[in-house]
Amino acid sequence: MICCGLIIERAERESIPVPLIGVSVQARIVDLVAEVTIEQRYVNKENQPIEAVYLFPLDEGAGVSMFTAEVDGRVIEGVVKETEQAKADYDEAIKSGHSAFLVEEKLPDVFKAKVGNLAPGSGAKIRLTYVTELKVEGKEIRFYLPTTIAPRYIPPTDKSSTAADLASIKYSTESNYQVDFNATVQMASAITEIRSPTHKIAVTRDAVNKPKYGTLRFDNVVTSMDRDLVVYIQVAEPNQPRLICEKSPKGTAALMLSLVPSFKLTEQKTELIFLVDRSGSMGGSGINQAKQALQLFLHSLPLDCYVNIAGFGSSYKELFPASKKYDESVLNLAKQHVDSIDANLGGTEIFHPLETIFKKPSIEGYLRQIFVLTDGEVSNADEILGLIRRQNGQARVFALGLGSSASHYLVEGMARAGNGTALFASLEERLEKKVMQQLQDSLQPALSDIKIKWDGHEETGQKFTTAKPVPVQTEKTLMGYGKPLESAKPVPTEKPQLKFRQAPTADMVPAVFDGKHLIVYALLTEDAHVPKWAEVIAKSPVGPLTLKVHLDESNSEEGQLIHCLAAKKLIQALQDSEGDPDSIEDSKSTETKQEIIQLGCQYGLASRYTSYVAVDPKEQKELKESWMMMKSRDVPVQLAHGWGGVQALGAFAGGCGPMMGRSNCPPMAMACHYSLPPGIYTDGVEQVGGGGGEAYESCSDNIEELDCEVDDDYCDNEIQFTLSSSEGTANETSNTDDDKLLKLITCQNFDGSFKLESALAELLHTTLEDIKQAAEKNSYSEQVWATAVALAFMGIVLADLQTTWMLVAKKAENWIRSSGKLTGDETACTGAAQEYVKAKLSLSILRL
Repeated sequence: MICCGLIIERAERESIPVPLIGVSVQARIVDLVAEVTIEQRYVNKENQPIEAVYLFPLDEGAGVSMFTAEVDGRVIEGVVKETEQAKADYDEAIKSGHSAFLVEEKLPDVFKAKVGNLAPGSGAKIRLTYVTELKVEGKEIRFYLPTTIAPRYIPPTDKSSTAADLASIKYSTESNYQVDFNATVQMASAITEIRSPTHKIAVTRDAVNKPKYGTLRFDNVVTSMDRDLVVYIQVAEPNQPRLICEKSPKGTAALMLSLVPSFKLTEQKTELIFLVDRSGSMGGSGINQAKQALQLFLHSLPLDCYVNIAGFGSSYKELFPASKKYDESVLNLAKQHVDSIDANLGGTEIFHPLETIFKKPSIEGYLRQIFVLTDGEVSNADEILGLIRRQNGQARVFALGLGSSASHYLVEGMARAGNGTALFASLEERLEKKVMQQLQDSLQPALSDIKIKWDGHEETGQKFTTAKPVPVQTEKTLMGYGKPLESAKPVPTEKPQLKFRQAPTADMVPAVFDGKHLIVYALLTEDAHVPKWAEVIAKSPVGPLTLKVHLDESNSEEGQLIHCLAAKKLIQALQDSEGDPDSIEDSKSTETKQEIIQLGCQYGLASRYTSYVAVDPKEQKELKESWMMMKSRDVPVQLAHGWGGVQALGAFAGGCGPMMGRSNCPPMAMACHYSLPPGIYTDGVEQVGGGGGEAYESCSDNIEELDCEVDDDYCDNEIQFTLSSSEGTANETSNTDDDKLLKLITCQNFDGSFKLESALAELLHTTLEDIKQAAEKNSYSEQVWATAVALAFMGIVLADLQTTWMLVAKKAENWIRSSGKLTGDETACTGAAQEYVKAKLSLSILRL
């Protein structure tokens, strides 16, 4: 039997309608921040009360600031409480015959909603509002809306409650309910373009009358939640430093200091290690993206560096036992290795590869830079981030998240912990430009010792309120002299109130890179002085670099948006410093936990230790009498577009076998009945943790029902999922400018010079003999002429990709200048090559 859409097929073959019937998203994007409201609509189509359970993704840096529920027209405001208390209130409400709602954080980018005691035929809506910062990439501002949670690999050692929740997720290849998305955009300068590489969107702008405003929505009916929505906004005057003040209704103030620094320091000598996720979930487009990016990366390396490439899955493979000095032979070996890699190393075991790299002896005079390319689909992110923090700055970690639903918590967290940068690329985007951005970051020293000086406040950014003096006994007797009067004893508080609080705190301001967005907040009490300016002071190899930014009072607004972002930044820093909550139980962790709870309750934010709970005040007698009959219904999550691990989905996403144990073996909400054969979970076997191999391809054209026997030692229930058709990407067949660049660099030597090869002739639509004759005519050697022609081709044909080929061109220019093989003037050589390329391209157009 085949079952799809909004039907869950249970092991007992009971067809159950999924209670989630629709999702609407409203976003308000204001300059570099966004406020997003998600509405989920539920209906109980059964004849008994149910509890709907839904795990869904959120932006990992977002602060969930508001939660409301609506039952049969009654609106209930959610309140933030300490998580254990919120759960207790929820359970008590269910037993008492009330509908109740609970929203809790499982990971900073995974939340869990429970809609309990939903009466037969009853409907409910839950609305969740969050605020978040937007990333700056070059000249564009990036907004993203996560829509799905890809199956996570769960290491055998991860026994946490979060792992159990991730393992319980049911997956579907369809959602079949409509998803609505609408957004308003307001920028600080004129909008020049709004685009999305992931979805078809309709954009409305009035460039003449309202150049700073725009709206966007889905351009068609969307019933798919299989990939994150990514939107890029380009403005006329990007990256202007700003200091903005927000006043709350309570009289408090919050400041946001935003800038994108621009500086250039002398390049440092580096050891560059490329760590590539080769687990099964990277199969298909993901691993192909990584291989293309690696080829460009290898040709862009500086001459004086060390390099290595490593791949990880359930096992770990290095190209070299230790990093090698970059030369022609190392380049050729590395290129051959990249051509041969595949997503065939099993599950996503990222902890031990990083641990191995950190333990390797450093190379004197060279700073270690680690680039991690991964979809980040693991359950033990806290353990990994703790490892990176403990390496004490021995290496910088740069992370690139790949795919339709990369884990932002892991990728962003690795960059924060490793003083690097994080970027993301959907399957519809090319990696080359993003890899080059990170390579350029790694070659320059980061400014890591950052201080913020605020007008009217101490440099530390923290000031406690002055406590009033407590009256003491002045009468000189033996009973109480010099001690506080009984009537004046102070009431103990959790912590002294801070008049001024910087977020992140002075010791946790992230490293500053050229062209990378830096945001620092300040929270002020109602009686605190509001700074008129803030000055950033950064130590560098050339001395202090400073910038003073004055308050833009014209942009002062009333509200809670910046307050929430500032408090969320403090909570994020506290959670990062705490590490894994399941393994740390010292006094520092207890103090951190209490501070997170205090901030969460004060500012109404969900966090690791605080959750939203809402209880319908109306008691329903029939629910009170039948609550023990309430059935729990898990809402399936749609499988991520292009996810490569379909073959062994059950091995780590609600599956079974030694990887997870028999207790973690719920049936999957999938259409195709498929049982995994014994032995598929053995550590090191290619299928563990994903595959995208033969089983996926064999069912690509037709949904089949496959009945395979499974040993009882591996699973108590049959695992069901649909094997849908594999969607090819434009990257595989198109002849884009990125493809032309990759073809061109195959002709480049490690020193920057270019060989005269057929690839260069094909790009110019000519012959090798013709290029040789042109070199002879202009009195240049073939190597000099090929290099000059390649440079000319990049500058003329691939001008839009300049940030991508910048380092490749720099090496080529240096070689022409310093090789001693150039006869005559460099400018004349460059000019002759440009005229030659233009002539060949014009002739090619005429032929067409």
